[in-house]
Amino acid sequence: MTADRATNVTITDADLSRAEHQQALVTMLDAFMRDPMEGGQPLSEQSKRDLVPGLRAHPACYVLIAWRDGSPVGFSICFLGFSTFNARPLINIHDIFVDSAVRGVGIGRMLLERIEAKAHELNCCRITLEVREDNRVARGLYRKVGFEEVVDGAERVPVEFWHKRL
Repeated sequence: MTADRATNVTITDADLSRAEHQQALVTMLDAFMRDPMEGGQPLSEQSKRDLVPGLRAHPACYVLIAWRDGSPVGFSICFLGFSTFNARPLINIHDIFVDSAVRGVGIGRMLLERIEAKAHELNCCRITLEVREDNRVARGLYRKVGFEEVVDGAERVPVEFWHKRL
């Protein structure tokens, strides 16, 4: 657990066996989904019901919750992966969110610093994440803490993120 007196924020490793951590995570993910940058729609009832059991069953899940004055104000959900080219683990930040009411006071940076500390502890070769091209604020923060757009090879060809819905 880390705390920052300037913002009165504490970052904790989520214990998803604890009801208060479960509720905090579902509440924060719902707030994330309602954010205009994420589409502005609430989290579905099925996702609210299945989120915590699904994360608890996942063998390589790492969740942080940011608290301010005892209330959840942000979170990150990360998954441990593996780089075959580097033969070392990596951390993928699947979700990271700070409530709009407390943005700009350093909570996102605090979450990213904790994730980076965990990556060093696990001897990871990198941390990955996805960000919308039009999310200038998040992209600015990621650049400030050392992230960069992915390019490949000596030619530095940009890498795209693709998916296939099932």
